[in-house]
Amino acid sequence: MSAATTLNEPFNNLEKLPHSPCVTLYHRNGRVGCGTLEREVMTGRLLHWSAVVSNGANESNAQSSLPPYVAALDEADYTSQTIEMLKTFSSNFVAGDEYGPVTDGGGPLRGVLVLSTDPSNVDGVTFPSPEPLTPQGDGTPMENLSVGSSYEWNVNNNGDGLTFTDMSGVPTVYVADSQTAAYLRNVAAEQANSISSDLTTAVFPSVLSEFNYYMGPSETTDGTKVTSQQCLEWKDLDGNWSPKCLPLGGNSIWAVAGTPVPLGYTDDENANDNNQDRPTVILSASIDSTSMFHELSPGANTAASNILSLLLAAELLGSSIKDEVLDQLYSRITFAFFQGESHGFIGSRLFVKDVIGGFECQAGNEGIPSVLKRKDEASTVRACLNPLRTDLTFQNLGDIRGMIAVDQVGNLGGGKNLYVQGGTENGFDAFLSEVMIELSANGEYTAQASSASNNNEDGTASLPPSPVSSLVKLS
Repeated sequence: MSAATTLNEPFNNLEKLPHSPCVTLYHRNGRVGCGTLEREVMTGRLLHWSAVVSNGANESNAQSSLPPYVAALDEADYTSQTIEMLKTFSSNFVAGDEYGPVTDGGGPLRGVLVLSTDPSNVDGVTFPSPEPLTPQGDGTPMENLSVGSSYEWNVNNNGDGLTFTDMSGVPTVYVADSQTAAYLRNVAAEQANSISSDLTTAVFPSVLSEFNYYMGPSETTDGTKVTSQQCLEWKDLDGNWSPKCLPLGGNSIWAVAGTPVPLGYTDDENANDNNQDRPTVILSASIDSTSMFHELSPGANTAASNILSLLLAAELLGSSIKDEVLDQLYSRITFAFFQGESHGFIGSRLFVKDVIGGFECQAGNEGIPSVLKRKDEASTVRACLNPLRTDLTFQNLGDIRGMIAVDQVGNLGGGKNLYVQGGTENGFDAFLSEVMIELSANGEYTAQASSASNNNEDGTASLPPSPVSSLVKLS
């Protein structure tokens, strides 16, 4: 309501509330997330979600008309089960035209408002994790990329799987401001209480909510399911490439301890001999997390704590040991921060594939001079235009001898395990785990053997979803 509007005069303008819109992602098999059915806005009166699914409207009256409504619910109730109940109920009816023509063919459910829980009333409230029981495992588009995809890592957090639910036709926003959320919660409850017998009553006057979030189609006009590949390959009517979505990802970052990796494709005159052709041990972490809403990424345990731990390790190593000493080690220490790990290990898969599989640049493996330059070095970083790589220095890293992934360190709970995968009890992996245990505080960590198979017939746990999954799958 604008400042000039008063309750003494009728008004019908809709004010934009501070909110965060939901996310839509296309993958190899289809899409997940929310959005309006078409480009037209979707409007409905605000009702509490429980009144919608428990009201006396006769579901056997299939395809009868109901006035459009928007379901309001607390964030603790925002689960795949709740959304499925709302969608199922709505599918039994068609949307009426009480608040304007409805031409998209959808049901009376026109959207969902997720309201932040009152911070003074969170005791005893359970917030299920929107991730599935098997993160990046069974039932997700990334199940073939994970090691031990059937292992349920997310049991303690009541993994719900909402992040991989297709909510096309159900635009959703999150209202974070507690006062605004409290007001909308009261309005939704009052309007729900005004319904005496079924959802067709008390249509006017009503507080309405309007959504204008078209996130793309689920199917083409001929009924073909739209996938990430089709979305990125989209062409306009003139045949010009015009993608309808942006690829996931971002910039992954890596650096080495000791003397920098030589820039040139041949020996660098400034590098010592011990720094050439050495294998590398990677200390890695993911720097992203999943989210149901734009600009809201609750990734303290999946990203922030990992990044902080690895940065502190790098700072401690760099400030305590001279480069000359680090250069004498048999293996080079590489720190890597990978992007896109929560959506199929995008960053680590690309990095490991380039280093292990051997990257081939269409302009020749030596590439072309890049605009990037290292501080205090005269040499220019080499780049490749096809496939695009802004820096080809990774080609001089050497073989990957092992990887340590830092993950979930902010949510250890009662268990402090180091999951170790790969070789014999006297192998390099066992050596790394013993070193980590000896260095851990109070020796509270234990080494947990990890299986690379799904069936776990040997009694070991599967490998947790982390950058190590990429190394195991591709090596």
